[in-house]
Amino acid sequence: MSRLLMAVCLVAQAQTAPVVHLYAVDDTARDPAFRSFVKKLQSAVDSRNANALRKLVDQEVVTGPADADTGWAKFAAMWHPDDPDSKLWPALSDLLSLGFVREHPTLFVSPYLVWRFPREVNMATHLVVIRDKAALRTAPNVRAPAAAALSFEIVEQLGRPVTAEDSSQWIPVRSSGGEIGYVNARDVMSPLMPRAQIGQRRGKWMLVALEDPD
Repeated sequence: MSRLLMAVCLVAQAQTAPVVHLYAVDDTARDPAFRSFVKKLQSAVDSRNANALRKLVDQEVVTGPADADTGWAKFAAMWHPDDPDSKLWPALSDLLSLGFVREHPTLFVSPYLVWRFPREVNMATHLVVIRDKAALRTAPNVRAPAAAALSFEIVEQLGRPVTAEDSSQWIPVRSSGGEIGYVNARDVMSPLMPRAQIGQRRGKWMLVALEDPD
């Protein structure tokens, strides 16, 4: 390759736009047996039933990166399934609402916004818009003018959430196009959230990992 052509290629690469969208993916319907498992998991979560959940969790479930972070005892110590107010239940509810990505025939993972998040973007400073045409408002108020409509974009968080008079939460962000404003906290999620893996064990679908980066 000539030096001129190499220089042109380097310039083209530098001008390539970064990944700014992360579209929702849900492969649950691709496997009837997996879909049946998801229904059972949803029922256990809706009723916050620890006994029902236990039957859906693998005996060697992974809860962290260390070799010792496995098994139901570790899972129970971390997630406290016997507590109806445990963080476990909203975490699983979020994962179920976001759906599952099929990594291969014996493994599904959730949520897509963690497992498909671009490596070149800092998870700690960015959020994912989880809706189509979410309003980016000029002030932390539902009545404020919209500066833009954001659809499944990765946006940069610029500060802490602001609570409006109606108790709604608004987060200051910068869009991929450079617009600055506020998005409703319900319209975005952080990729630094719990993530799950559901795999086949002894011919049955089981929750094989549930980790929380916090």
